[in-house]
This record gives sequence, C-alpha cells and structure tokens, in this order.
Amino acid sequence: MQAAAPFSEADTRGLYRAIYERRDIRNYRPEPVPDDVLSRILEAAHHAPSVGLMQPWSFLILRDRAVRARVHAHFADVNARAAEVWEGDRRDTYSALKLQGILDAPLNVLVTCDPRRAGEHVLGRFTMPETAEYSTCLAVQNLWLAARAEGVGVGWMSLAEPEALRAILGVPEHVVPVAYLTMGYPVAFPPRPMLENVGWRAREALQPLVHEDTWGRPHHALPFADGSGTATDGPQPTPSAQVDDGVAGARQAEHARTRLDELTKPPGSLGRLEDLIVSLARLQERPQPRCDRAALLLFAGDHGVSAQKVSAYRPDVTAKMVYQYLAGGAVVNALCREQELPFTVVDVGVDHDFEGAPGLTHKKVRRGTRDFTQMAAMTAAELDAALTAGRDAVRALGPLDALALGEMGIANTTSASAVVAALLGLRADEVVGRGTGVGEVTLGRKRDAVAAGLALHQPTDADAALRTLGGYEIAALVGAMEEARARGIAVVLDGFITGAAALAAVARTPAVADALIAGHVSAERAHVLVLGALGLAPLLSLDMCLGEGSGAVLAIHLLRSAARVSAETRTFEEANMRRSEDPAGLR
Repeated sequence: MQAAAPFSEADTRGLYRAIYERRDIRNYRPEPVPDDVLSRILEAAHHAPSVGLMQPWSFLILRDRAVRARVHAHFADVNARAAEVWEGDRRDTYSALKLQGILDAPLNVLVTCDPRRAGEHVLGRFTMPETAEYSTCLAVQNLWLAARAEGVGVGWMSLAEPEALRAILGVPEHVVPVAYLTMGYPVAFPPRPMLENVGWRAREALQPLVHEDTWGRPHHALPFADGSGTATDGPQPTPSAQVDDGVAGARQAEHARTRLDELTKPPGSLGRLEDLIVSLARLQERPQPRCDRAALLLFAGDHGVSAQKVSAYRPDVTAKMVYQYLAGGAVVNALCREQELPFTVVDVGVDHDFEGAPGLTHKKVRRGTRDFTQMAAMTAAELDAALTAGRDAVRALGPLDALALGEMGIANTTSASAVVAALLGLRADEVVGRGTGVGEVTLGRKRDAVAAGLALHQPTDADAALRTLGGYEIAALVGAMEEARARGIAVVLDGFITGAAALAAVARTPAVADALIAGHVSAERAHVLVLGALGLAPLLSLDMCLGEGSGAVLAIHLLRSAARVSAETRTFEEANMRRSEDPAGLR
C-alpha cells in the first residue's frame, strides 16, 4: 500500500492557521450563516473520530429567539451566582464576560452526547465508559475548526446546568448536553484568546507539559518553534514566503492605528500611549501588541578610568552593589517586586571575585577595563566577548515582549560620556555631567579624563569608541540590544549610560533603532542630547539619575498598560455603539 502523501504547503498552512486562529467569539454581525456553509460545518463535525465508531453526537440547531431568550436567562442567572466566588478585579472581569451572543448570534447549536448510541457494548469502551463524551468533544473540535476555515465564529457557553437545558430544550434525560455554542460571522477574530486578552490567564509554556517515558521526566529533544517550549502563533513561514524586512511590521502598525481609531474613545485621546501601541505593533508584527513577558537585565563592570578619581565613590562599591542586588535590598529590587518583574544581574567586568555567588550570571571578561586616559580600555577580543555576553544573556531569558536594561559600574558615566562625545562629535565639556553627584573638583577631573581619552584614541566608529573608551557593561548592553531587536523584543532604555550604549548599537546595527523605547529622561545633562540623536521621546521625566534600570522598570508599567488597552478595549461596533458625529471635534 502506498503511503499517503503529505498535504501541500498551502494546505498544511491552512490547517495550522485554522488551529492557531480559532477563537471563542462573543460579538457577532447580524447576517445569517448560509445553509450550505452550515451544512459543511456540521459534516465536518460528523466526521470526527469516535471510540468504536459509536458516533454519540447530535446537533440541536436553535434559531427561535424566544427559545434562546429562555436559555439566555438561565445562563445569566448561573453567571451571577458563579461571579460570587471571585473577588475584586477578577469578579469584575468575570461579570463582564459577554453572554449577549446567545441572543445576538444568528444561531445557536447544542451538541449532545448519547452514551447509549451503538448499544451497550461498544468496541474499545469496556474500561472507560466516558469515551462517549470524549468522542463528542472531538466533534465539537471539528465543528469549531471548520467554522474558522469558513470565516464563521463560534463561542462555547459553558455556564449552563444540564438539567435546565434539558427542560428548556426537551432533551431526553439520558442524553448529555456537552457544548452550547453560539455561531455567526464575528465582528472580528481577535489575535489572542479572549481570556488571555482580558488578563484572565496566559497560555502555559509547552515544554513543562511534555514528559518522556515516565511522568515527570522532562524531554530534551523536541524542537519547539521558538526554541523554548512556549506556545507560538503557529508554524513560521518558509523563507520564500516571508515578507520583506519592515513590510510586515508596517502593515501591522497600520492595523493597530486603524483599530485605535475604532475603539470606544475619542480619536487620539490617549496621546503618546497610542504612538507606543503602534510602535510595539510594528516591532512585534502583530496588530494587538503584547507585554505579558518582560524582564530587567542589569550588567555590571568596573572601569580603569576610576584611577583618575572621577567618581564620588570608591571602585569597590560596584561589587558591594552587586551583592545588594542579589540580596534584594537595592532600589531597583523594590521596583521590580512592585512590577513582578524578573531581574537578572550579569557580571561582565567587576573587579571582584564573586566565587560563584548564587543568583549571579557569571560572564566576566576581565576584572575591570584599563584606564582609557593611558591606553585602550579593552582589546578587540575583549570587546567581542562583552558583546557576546550581552547577546547570550538575552537568549537565556527565553521569549520576551519587552526588556528593561540597566547597568552598574563606578566611573561608568565617565566612560559613557567619552563614548557619546566620540559618536556625536562633541567636546568633553558638552557631555560630562555630575554622575553620582560629584563636586566641582571631581567634575573637572571627569572633563579632563574624557578630553584626554578622546585626544589619545580619536575613534572613528562605534567599535573603536567602545574598545578604546567604553566599559564591559556598556558593550554588553550593545550586544543585548542587538539580540533583542533580532528577536522582536522591545528594548526599554534607562538613563544616560544605556543611552550611550544605544548610540553605539544603532551605529553598528541601524535596525536596533526600531526596538528602542526611552523609559525616562535622566537628570544627567547630556542624556537629552543622546535621546535627541536617537530620535526618542522619554515616557517619563522624574529627575532621576540612579541608573540600575530604575527608570526603565518604571516605564514597563506603561508598556503593559498600552498593550492591555489595545487588547481589551472594545470597538464601537463590538459595543454596539454609534460613533461621534463630529470625531474631529473630539481631538
């Protein structure tokens, strides 16, 4: 017998598209589902596999509005009682889950199971009589996927009491109501499941759910689509099917902008939050962006230029602050706890032996850079190692929507000032600020150190500036930004030092600019110049100059809020509301 040929590429992608784009629909357009379309959908349901080919399903089509009104009243009563088990935001979200589709959809379908179908003894059902209901669920699955392929929406209303449905619809006592479905052409197919959109629950990662040979023994070989075992939006297109760089993102950004204008609000009323939504949509190449998965990545390193006494603190403070981060006692730790944000500290160049300190990522290139007033801060090989450490740190975090970046290193504002001056063609006195709050004498030493470094090395490109004047943590930030951009992750910058790294990253890899978001504007004097050169407007202005990623972490809340607004706010059509008759007047 000849083996069955695999589907064509187009057919395969169509199948997976139906699986990944199936959604639980609650909002319907009024036009009816044609009889031929409904017939095809029911035929697909009827072709579901069943144990012993018992085919226990039946389909009760409900069009009569009076009958559906009785069903709706029962669902509403159960919904009100069920909501009482939740509190606070959960109760509000639960109560808002829409039951109106029972009345608004052109038709409803009750899928039932008759466990007596095919007789008492059914092949394969000897030890598991529940297989009749399991088989019926496969019919529901087929129905739902076929409906999605036809452009028809389906909603599974699970709040009914079986005995009440039997009484309302005349279902025999031995027949089990399995799925009460609403059906019709939807207002829209949301890009994510409804309960994920409203923040009820995120999709679980797949990898921990897959066991090998024995329960609890993890597998190690399956090539999940995103490399981590996290569920994705379906198989990625082959290279020949991919859209040219930038085109897909621009298309999704336009979809996001259009949807924003359709939401139940005056057009443009969310100001820069709307620009943020559109930027995230472009980067993530999806019309409704996400910020469910975010993290802070902080790189630490010491600087040889600290020998010029350019800081208010001794160099050993870098190591002491790293221990603070690991102990959870620093400012940024508190901010991360408030945001429930994972926090990773990477040692790329601290002048201290941490001896395997738990919780620290060890990527030390060298114990501090060299004094750039005397020689190049690092070698070419060390620069490459620091860049690689940054890329590896991002990869180790797994799938992310947004990455906040921070740094720690005594004298790193001196190093960052030198890099900025080199890249923007500025003098030392135009970029050097007070950093950790130094006085006039120390400020003068900082200016002199930066001027000396620029005169000695005269770097002509970003790599030369990083190598001769930079720090290991600054170079690691550059590598992290480049890796994040390649993965479609939004990069939230902190203050002046991350801004200096961003200048270098964009000079090396121009596409990085598309991923950058300015978390805040620092009190460091040259940060405004850096943001201007990057074309970025800060989300916050709090006169902060702490570093550590503190401003970036605070800004993550705005990204999350923007994503929730995009995902959870209804359009005028979905809410059955009329638009303003003078939308221009509402701006």
